[in-house]
Amino acid sequence: LNTCAFVLWTGACNATDCPVCLHKHTYTNAQVFNKMPADKKILVEVISDVICPWCWIGKRNLESAITQSGLPVDVQWRPFLLRPSMPPEGVLKPPASASNPRVGFRLKSKGEAVGINFTGACERTPFTVPAHALLKYASEHEPGRQNALQEVLFRQYFTDGVYPGGDNLRLAAIEAGLDPEKAIAYAQREEVHAEIKEEALQNSASGVSGVPFFIVNGKPVFSGAQPVETILHALRQAAASS
Repeated sequence: LNTCAFVLWTGACNATDCPVCLHKHTYTNAQVFNKMPADKKILVEVISDVICPWCWIGKRNLESAITQSGLPVDVQWRPFLLRPSMPPEGVLKPPASASNPRVGFRLKSKGEAVGINFTGACERTPFTVPAHALLKYASEHEPGRQNALQEVLFRQYFTDGVYPGGDNLRLAAIEAGLDPEKAIAYAQREEVHAEIKEEALQNSASGVSGVPFFIVNGKPVFSGAQPVETILHALRQAAASS
């Protein structure tokens, strides 16, 4: 017999006539999936910061969960400022040493497990508001490219050692397929920076204290770089309730 559709989609079966559990009814996975309107997608909002390494790991786990689920999912990245008082030029990092490595063993191994090379090569802890402004531009004007831009920003900082500001943001916009002139002009606007700071503050005030923080179809579900199975379960629950 096939695996129960309700177990596949929600992690549990409460039916009294399940063909797998009690051998009575004939629901299939396709029938459960097809209850979702054809034009309806699950919305996953991720509150994160560009300097959060666990946010990149969480992104990779989210993408694996989406692939495994086969569900239609839109991902939106929203701002959080881990260091809201950071000056625009950033802060110089202390030299790496055996007693103070920039990338600890646990983070290094967790990154490698999902194909990420954390190098600690960037010499400054950055001011991330401009990077969030660029992500906001993508969300508003080219939403299909925001997730790709987030990947580029993570890689630039954590692997390439590139500071997320100035010409480096322009290069990120180009790599993600954005119109660089429009994107950078938008990301440099002071009113956009003020909006980013306000949204980040609101996210903190709403109870978000750790990132990544995941919201699925408007419902807060969990924080942290959750394993693929946990995210997959949340997606299936969202599909079942759509």
